[in-house]
Amino acid sequence: MTSISCLIVSDIHNEWPYSKAHPAPKVDVLIHCGDLTQYGGLPSLERALNNINSVDAELRLVIASNHDVDLDPLWFEQFAEDDDDIEIGAKCLSLIKSQKEHGTHYLEEGVHSFVLNDGRSFKVYATPYTPRFGEFAFLYGEDEDRFNEGANVIAEGVDIVVPPAFPMIPTYKLDINREGEHCGCEKVSQALRRAKPRLCCFGHIHEGRGVAKVDWAAGRLNHVFTNDKTIEFVRSGGINLAETLLVNAVIVGDAKGWLVNIEFRSYNQKFCYCIGPHGATTQYLGLSKSLSTIRLVHPVLRVIMGFQLVVYGTSFSATT
Repeated sequence: MTSISCLIVSDIHNEWPYSKAHPAPKVDVLIHCGDLTQYGGLPSLERALNNINSVDAELRLVIASNHDVDLDPLWFEQFAEDDDDIEIGAKCLSLIKSQKEHGTHYLEEGVHSFVLNDGRSFKVYATPYTPRFGEFAFLYGEDEDRFNEGANVIAEGVDIVVPPAFPMIPTYKLDINREGEHCGCEKVSQALRRAKPRLCCFGHIHEGRGVAKVDWAAGRLNHVFTNDKTIEFVRSGGINLAETLLVNAVIVGDAKGWLVNIEFRSYNQKFCYCIGPHGATTQYLGLSKSLSTIRLVHPVLRVIMGFQLVVYGTSFSATT
């Protein structure tokens, strides 16, 4: 069975990295990880959804985040100034939920299952919530653990986790702010270590754009692709099934979305990652399956122009 191609973007904030002259690549699934708007508003949301619907994808999955204030009913209880604000919020919620007929799904907190037209399937855990900061939407307190306790925890068996509340892992850079401080959430990290999804994609911290692959069993990062084009590579014995690909997909400057091709655990077949900016040519090498790892029939490690690595049947490309 072939992999599922995903285009991942986050924090578009009323902007869009593609155009008619340079459109987004055709994919199976588009994932937007939050912050559609700069600070809510019906015109801003309409513009964001029009851009998202322009992507040629069978499924488009969208979550809100702290800047999308009109989509959080609790935000209105605390900060709405008049009834007009509440009415706008209701219109925004109605608009984004109505996009399902166009193949764009607004994911509220919890687990969602999807089956593509050809039978390929996967599960997504989504949440719009981030640590409390300012008068924004979808916030949770420092002592609150909504990811490991309660009705909508990050469940084991999900393939993709989409939390704007990015994980805190001391050895990576995807949650570092402009002051050089780690801003991730340890509770999200705890949930990821427990659930071990194949893919975790997020945004929120603009300075942390990049990609990392964490090996939970070994407690280390095997690959890191950061926004400054540096690549750290640690050669391991194969691709362990207890690994998670972490993607900070913030759209900043001239950056485009991350393109990820992945086969999920539900296939019970071979499993590989392929990641790069749109326009990159993806390649697959022969794989065979053992009980706990995937090994390459003909091991290859090479670096070519454009920061492309082919490692154990896995192709990675850094952003340009």
